[in-house]
Amino acid sequence: MTTPFLGLALAGQLIGATVGMLPPPPRVDPRDDFPTAQAQPPLKQVPFDATRFDSLTAAGLRELLDSATGQGIPTAPLINRALEGAARRVDGRSILRVVRAHATALLLAREILGPATPVAELDAGATALRAGVDVRDLAAIRSARTAGTAVIPLMVLTDIVQRGVPVLTAREAVTTIARMPSSDEALRGLQASVAKNAVRGPGMAVDALNRYLRGTVSGSNPASAPATTDRKPIRPPSP
Repeated sequence: MTTPFLGLALAGQLIGATVGMLPPPPRVDPRDDFPTAQAQPPLKQVPFDATRFDSLTAAGLRELLDSATGQGIPTAPLINRALEGAARRVDGRSILRVVRAHATALLLAREILGPATPVAELDAGATALRAGVDVRDLAAIRSARTAGTAVIPLMVLTDIVQRGVPVLTAREAVTTIARMPSSDEALRGLQASVAKNAVRGPGMAVDALNRYLRGTVSGSNPASAPATTDRKPIRPPSP
């Protein structure tokens, strides 16, 4: 049966050779997107509830989910995004567009992060790709962390990019800290510092990032680092 998931199938045919040859990640107009984006581990499987959607949207989502299952793509992130869209009363076309784009990004993330990558990490990787992070940046995060431990670096990378930090600058900062022992808390501190200063513009966000990175690498205590060890990553701003 023909499905509207053609973009994902075509992307799958292209993913195979090298990172540099991968197609660019799919993008969605921020006005149409809706954020479940920062996946928080563990990501639970939520059943698909067709009654939350009109009949056409429900049918389209079923086809997308069936296609994803057939290609070994986890459906939990897709269902969660669809339900988030329904909860926000997003129109059916936008829900299908976002879910389709996220499914394609999950396929790309799996190729970079590996087939055994946990669902929450794949979801965070797909979110990063859709935020404008390059596949090479995703590969850099993977090289800095072992499998199953990249959720927080990916979440922090996505957030600070969305707050105006250039991708290359963000990648270098996150991968540098991610290679350090017990780095998750330092990454949260980086995120908090950038978020605090980003309200004054991208330039101030970059300045804050550089100050924090210098302090962290040199071993000093950055003034804006979180005081506790149970601080959760900050959710990115809604589009």
